[in-house]
Parts: sequence; structure tokens; C-alpha cells
Amino acid sequence: MSQWILILSAVILNVCGHLFLKAGMNKIGAISLDQLLFSFTKIFSTPFVLLGLLSYVSSVAMYMVVLSKVDVSYAYPLMMGVGYILIVLFSWQIFAEPFSFFKWMGIALILVGVFLLGK
Repeated sequence: MSQWILILSAVILNVCGHLFLKAGMNKIGAISLDQLLFSFTKIFSTPFVLLGLLSYVSSVAMYMVVLSKVDVSYAYPLMMGVGYILIVLFSWQIFAEPFSFFKWMGIALILVGVFLLGK
């Protein structure tokens, strides 16, 4: 499998993990740290939370495969940069989170940074 497919797979699993966790917590509502500890069963039996955790753990496993084949100085910035961009875009589309000119500028700067680090 090419390194690009491996990296993209890890990124997509990571982004899905974050989005599923957010969807699950939206269903539960705002909680405090105390509630997290004492509502463990309720939170961790929510399907979206479970999907989020599964996706996130799978992304770590895929990232380990990536690291066995690619330099970390290449893989990590690429994965994090693309992940940041996808999270911003999907959270805007799925959760109607605000999207501003500054977020566009942030995306542009991330793309430039990832490009430069990949050289």
C-alpha cells in the first residue's frame, strides 16, 4: 500500500473519531470533569462516543503502520495539517460551527507549512 494511502487512511480515521465524539457529546450535552467520572456508563455507552473511540484507536494503529515506513518529520506534520483542515471544514458543514476569513487564512497557512515541511 502506498504511503499516501496509509497516511490518508490514518487522517480520515482520526477525523472521524473526533467528529463521532463531538456528535456523541452533542447528544449527551455539556458535562464537567466530575460528570465525566461519575457518568462513565452513560457516556461510554453512547453509540457515537463508542464509534469515535474505535475510530480514534484505529487511527493510532494505522499511524503506527505509517511510522514503520515513513519519517516522523514527514508523516506527523502532514497528518496533523490535513487533519486540522478537515476538522474545520467538516465541523462547519456537519455541526454548523462558525467559519470565518481567519479560518480560511489558517487553512492557507497550514497548507503552506505542510508543503514546506514536506520538502
